[in-house]
Amino acid sequence: MSSPELFLEQVKLQIGQSRYVLSSTLVREKMEEDAAFYRFRLLLIDGSRLDASERAEEINGRLLVTKYSFHWQDTDGQLIARWDNAAHHLALPTFPHHIHDGAEENIQPHPPVSLADVLAEIARRL
Repeated sequence: MSSPELFLEQVKLQIGQSRYVLSSTLVREKMEEDAAFYRFRLLLIDGSRLDASERAEEINGRLLVTKYSFHWQDTDGQLIARWDNAAHHLALPTFPHHIHDGAEENIQPHPPVSLADVLAEIARRL
């Protein structure tokens, strides 16, 4: 990633190229001089939904994702998994990165993820 604009272009390309995404809705997009934010709602081929959001900021000449949340739920609205880096599980060895796997209460350590990582994991699970 070299710029906020390129970051958003890459996200849109990943969504458009995924054979597991049936449709997408851009809920919000914000571009700043040194940052970009998006929120997409994706309908997946099995009827489940992924709400995806990331904020990327230019820090010391590099574009870094500073905030993310990928909330995947089934057709009944039940959580399948949510990957995020909200800073509220201090005891995890991967703090602030974690996953709520199958239930809000089932919080597990997890390395940082990107949209591409999450789409790959969804493809593996479908």
